[in-house]
Amino acid sequence: MKTKRSGSSFNSLNSKRKLESVFLFTTGKCNAKCAMCFYASDMDKKAQDLSFEEIKKLSESAGEFKRLWLSGGEPTLRDDLPEIIEMIYKNNHITDCNFPTNAIKTERVIEWLARLRKNCPDMNISISISLDGFGQTHDTQRGIPSFYKAIETLQKVHENFKDDGHILTNIATVITRYNIQEIIDFVAWVYGRFHISTHTIEAARGVTREDGIKVLTEKSLREIQDQIAPYYLFYAKRIGEGMNFIGRGLTKFFYVGLMRAMYNIRAGNLEKPTPWNMDCTAGETTLVLDYDGRFRSCELREPIGKVQDYDCDVQKIMQSDAMKKEIEAIGHGYKANCWCTHGCWIMSSITFNPGKMISMLIKANKETKRLASEYPVSIGEDVLESLENKYKLDRAKLIEIGLIPGIATAEKQTA
Repeated sequence: MKTKRSGSSFNSLNSKRKLESVFLFTTGKCNAKCAMCFYASDMDKKAQDLSFEEIKKLSESAGEFKRLWLSGGEPTLRDDLPEIIEMIYKNNHITDCNFPTNAIKTERVIEWLARLRKNCPDMNISISISLDGFGQTHDTQRGIPSFYKAIETLQKVHENFKDDGHILTNIATVITRYNIQEIIDFVAWVYGRFHISTHTIEAARGVTREDGIKVLTEKSLREIQDQIAPYYLFYAKRIGEGMNFIGRGLTKFFYVGLMRAMYNIRAGNLEKPTPWNMDCTAGETTLVLDYDGRFRSCELREPIGKVQDYDCDVQKIMQSDAMKKEIEAIGHGYKANCWCTHGCWIMSSITFNPGKMISMLIKANKETKRLASEYPVSIGEDVLESLENKYKLDRAKLIEIGLIPGIATAEKQTA
């Protein structure tokens, strides 16, 4: 890795609660029809996107914050998005940008990443690509044929930015009735075939586009999380490559601990609200900006106002009676009893509960170590090829894309 990654906002523990993360729904447009989309009804309103000038006023009034989370709609459908990110980088001194995409627009993803690396040199970019299963499973869940296009994008990101420590690549998979039976195989294949930094599995949340999509129970989710836990030891090792002994150790402790702790909290809240054993800081450290200007404390709570009514001034919004009432209503999660499964809010809240965080991470690391012995992992080229045949993938297409033989090692890796 030739370019070293800057410190992430998740590396710092902070008990002083202030705006740390802004979640910007960049557009109400999307080029997919995902069955599990929680934002479909909002996009169906076909309201006008926030203008560049409105976002500029929001940025100029926000002050410094660390992390920009993009959302949508599909972010790559907003033509001026690179300019927006560059403006926020300059005005707000963000250190991290989370960039999700369905990866259909391959050339645009690569072009934009190169531009952002040039114009935002100290910003870490987590490019999060949606991949929900093998071949037809992914296409069915996404409502559009896009499996091989997403793989092409993943491969080109690797080819263009593999030596750039400021770009981390993540694959995000939402578990539904379409892919639950193949999820363990899929996690193994993803680790073996792609040189990514992590693979997150998500539970479908909110009101989904398609009814009956949510089939997970707390028991089934915990079983899946336990079986895939050893892979996060592998990912931690991958992220720590090139670091010294201390760096590798700290990376492993925080990465493995955060992933397992988040998954534990999420499973406990899948079927009913269960206190996180730490405060939720929604509205104190987070602000959600919908594509049309509505704002919220959290993606899963109702909008509490429109930015246009506050002259697009973030300080006025955060200090508004509406936000104060919202924070009071949430009561750090305890009063509203709205404990959720949303990983972004769990992660953000963890960093602002340092006392609880360390004990959670110690416990999570111990659990992962135990599970690695219970669920040993063996991945070789023979296993990967067998999975591709089992799920009827077009291996000729994978070779054409460059994934095969790709970066997968032919040697077996055992936890």
